[in-house]
Amino acid sequence: MPITNVPAFTKIPSRDDPPAEFSADVDSFLSEIPDRALASNQQAQEVNAAAEQVATQAATVAEASAAFESGVNADRWAAGDYSDGDAVWSPSDGLTYRAKADFTSVLDPAADPANWHNLNPVAQAKDEMTRLALVFAANF
Repeated sequence: MPITNVPAFTKIPSRDDPPAEFSADVDSFLSEIPDRALASNQQAQEVNAAAEQVATQAATVAEASAAFESGVNADRWAAGDYSDGDAVWSPSDGLTYRAKADFTSVLDPAADPANWHNLNPVAQAKDEMTRLALVFAANF
C-alpha cells in the first residue's frame, strides 16, 4: 500500500537573507503550507488504514497461534464437560479438535462436527475435496 509523501518546502526563509529575499521566501513558504497540510492529512489516513490492516492481521495470527498451541497441548478426548476453545485429540482418528461452545461431550469429536471444529487443515481439505467430487458427480 503506497503512502503519500509530504512535499518538502522549496525554500525556507532565513533571517540572514536580505529583506527582499526574506519576504519573497516567506511568501513562498506560506503558500506551500496548505498543500503540505493536505498531504499530511492524506498520509495520516493512509497510515491509520495500514495500522488497521496490521491489527486485523495480528489478531488473525494470534488466533491461529492460539489454535496451534492448544492443538499441540491437547489432551485425549473423554466424555465430559468442555468449554469453548478447549482442544482434544480424538482416540478414533488421532486428529485434534477444538470445542465450538461450552457443552457436555458424549460423542468422540471425529463423530461430532456440530460441537467440535477440526484443527487439521489436511483432513478438512480432504473432506472438502470429497464433498466437491460428490457434487460434481451428481451434476455431470
